[in-house]
Amino acid sequence: MEPLRRKSQVTFRTTAILLAFLFSLGPRQATGQKTPPFYYNLDKEIKIEGVIRDIRLEPRYESSAPFLIILMDDAKSGRAYSVEVSPAGFFEQDFHKGEKIKIVGSLCNMELVCCDVIAREVQCGGSTWAVRDKQGFPNWRKGSMSGMGRKIGKGGC
Repeated sequence: MEPLRRKSQVTFRTTAILLAFLFSLGPRQATGQKTPPFYYNLDKEIKIEGVIRDIRLEPRYESSAPFLIILMDDAKSGRAYSVEVSPAGFFEQDFHKGEKIKIVGSLCNMELVCCDVIAREVQCGGSTWAVRDKQGFPNWRKGSMSGMGRKIGKGGC
């Protein structure tokens, strides 16, 4: 009977270690959801200009509203970019597929298919909005800002 007891102890120990590992991953990794490790990096700031290919609302961060995501193609290189703008409720500007847009933002990753960018400034439809300050900190954390980014003036989109 001793070998049976030893086998159940090993199985219990293996199960306990596996469960501890899954809990250490947190809810997103354990369920397979993507958790972007993105942050605004001033050293990787770029300017891109192009045309809006698609507009989405995507959950990006735990306990946060969905984010406005703009998929665009750079006019110069033709490269595709996925631009994280702000929480959907903060930025109420209407965008449309095919519209020209300019983005100042931080490049988060370079993949062959699509690059991820966190927007700091958005120019479209003759207006410019600062969704982050010059250091890259979100303006939506500073108050409502009339609900849609800090408008800085006319842009040349």
